[in-house]
Amino acid sequence: MPRFVIVGTSRLAMTVPVESFPLPYDALRTASWMRCAVVGGACNVGSALLALGDEARLCTLIGEDIAGDTIRNSLRQHGLDGRGVVTSRESAMTVVLVEPEGRVARNAWSAGGSTAYPMERFFEAAVDADLAIITSSPFGKPFLSAAREIPGLPVAIDLHLAANLDDERNRPWFESADVLFCSHERLTCTPTEWISRVLRTYPGCRVAAVGRGDQGCALGLPEGTLIEIEAVTPRPIRSTDGAGDALFAAFLHGWLTSGRAVESLESAVLFAGWKIGAESATAGFLTPSELSALQRVYPLRTRVGWWR
Repeated sequence: MPRFVIVGTSRLAMTVPVESFPLPYDALRTASWMRCAVVGGACNVGSALLALGDEARLCTLIGEDIAGDTIRNSLRQHGLDGRGVVTSRESAMTVVLVEPEGRVARNAWSAGGSTAYPMERFFEAAVDADLAIITSSPFGKPFLSAAREIPGLPVAIDLHLAANLDDERNRPWFESADVLFCSHERLTCTPTEWISRVLRTYPGCRVAAVGRGDQGCALGLPEGTLIEIEAVTPRPIRSTDGAGDALFAAFLHGWLTSGRAVESLESAVLFAGWKIGAESATAGFLTPSELSALQRVYPLRTRVGWWR
């Protein structure tokens, strides 16, 4: 059972359906449904890993407010509460708007960065961990240097939209990652070109991958292997919120468990494709037995080539 220490934000989210984007003004709308859930990079990834049978230790901040009470209670119920969950002044919150096809828009708010976090709690949580997951937010940045102080601890980072190789502000994340994921949405080059540049420029990176939404995922390895898998939707899409986190978490689970990149990415694509049939970023995760059963009946289109 892999052991993960996960650094990131925990948020109280209200998810609301909308007719379409852009959203026209209306003084009053009546929604067909609403969901209140605890989400955020740390919670999303941690919840997915727990469903897959792994150990997930969170390093996150929760406020002394009503939202914080709800967040901590949810973490406790799901087995994610621990000494790495530290009390701060105010809780992070977000509103998630979802259109019928599942596309989402978020309006997120956080009280501050990680200056209030006692770093010794991170070192405590990282004891005997197999991998550190550090989310690419202002909160996560100070943990990059802390993780480098722990011998033999690999680091995995999902850059999401902050994947510009030419932006110096992103350099610490590229330099620290053993595993690096990002979204295709703001790339100024093709996914294959981005993977090639990352692996040529940062020799410490062992895996570079680009989530391509409804086009699937592309992943490269240092020796030149390029794996491309088309997206799948085994059930109707409800919300794509948290899809990238699910893909990221499931790949890391498979990679640490088996060490086989192709099989791990195939499992991750199917895991994320099933997950987007749920309404919340922390819901809809398959267990290992459920994922294995789905793999036996649901086909995937996988291409293995070269990025060099």
